[in-house]
Amino acid sequence: MPDSISRRTALKLLGSIGAGFAMSGDTLLGALVIRRPGREITIAGQPVEIAISSLSPRTVRITIRPIQNGHATALPFTGELVHEELGSVAGTGRATADLLRVKAGDLTVSFEDGPPRIRIENPDGTVVQDLVFDASAPGMSFSLGEGPLLGLGEGGPQFDRRGKTDPMIIGQGGYHLSTNGTRAPIQWLVGTGGWAMFVHQPHGAFDFTGTTGKFTPAPAVPLDIFVVSSREPSVVMREYARITGLPEMPPLWGFGYLQSSRTLAGPDEVMGIARTMREKRLPCDALIYLGTGFCPSGWNTRNGDFTWNSANFPSPKSQVAALHAEHFKVVLHVVVEGHHLTGKVSDPCTAAPLPSGVTPDGHWPPDRQVACYWPSHKSVMVDDGIDGWWPDQG
Repeated sequence: MPDSISRRTALKLLGSIGAGFAMSGDTLLGALVIRRPGREITIAGQPVEIAISSLSPRTVRITIRPIQNGHATALPFTGELVHEELGSVAGTGRATADLLRVKAGDLTVSFEDGPPRIRIENPDGTVVQDLVFDASAPGMSFSLGEGPLLGLGEGGPQFDRRGKTDPMIIGQGGYHLSTNGTRAPIQWLVGTGGWAMFVHQPHGAFDFTGTTGKFTPAPAVPLDIFVVSSREPSVVMREYARITGLPEMPPLWGFGYLQSSRTLAGPDEVMGIARTMREKRLPCDALIYLGTGFCPSGWNTRNGDFTWNSANFPSPKSQVAALHAEHFKVVLHVVVEGHHLTGKVSDPCTAAPLPSGVTPDGHWPPDRQVACYWPSHKSVMVDDGIDGWWPDQG
């Protein structure tokens, strides 16, 4: 518009029509669409759409999804969030000018290009987190702030992650197993300088050896990240519960003495151990039975199966009832072989043969379906009265 008068006139006209926001980098003003300047946002060589959502006054969600055929792809289901659609959207954009400054709760989120950069600030202007992405390759760097870095789940370098790298590998082949235990990684990082970050997806490796942290995801996108601003540990952990849900409270007997059996030599030994505990007045609350494969002769036919080993449990329901009569809880050790457990309980089970999913040549496939695993698990738990499970290998 060439002069201020026509500009004012246009603003009055548009104001009388109404204003709105379009997700593709346009400003929708009634029936008019004004194209805003700016290039498309590209991360890891792909055009993306970025959504900024407010989960609470202290927590913002940043979702980066690749665009295919004009549409942003859906986030894969992981089951890690308390609800998949968390937060109220504060702003969405595909062009560099779309997200210059977005208010999300008490936080302000701004976007810069060259390289793509998302900065989260407190109301006083202090930077909570500074996320920098690679426009051509997978990767994200972020501020480490001051103080120790905590979190990332069980095992690995203890207490302070600063100065370390973590490939986030699940299992017992982890970092210094003899002192630091098995590895059960969770992409929840707490910076003691006043921030925390949960990388919901994808999974990747962390590097804290430099002045900034680095996260290398696989695949590169989509990315779904929650950033928390607080210096109070109780607030930080409450926000984590807001994201992933509150944990189930363990039963009181779970705090007692639990006796695990390595290998079994028949039903007489099963009941003999229980009688010995009671005769010697040992305060045992639960008996745990390992799976066959982790020991020569366990509760099931083989590791990963939910079929009772008849050599040890010829009448499992009545044997479990007899243990209950002696005031024991019964816990079974179980391993779901494979690298990925995917899907929902409500999905159809399509693995063959059902329900174990073992391939015709007797191997475990790398991908296991929850829909196939859960019915077998549930039948033993409900029908035979099992009180608890010891899930192994993360």
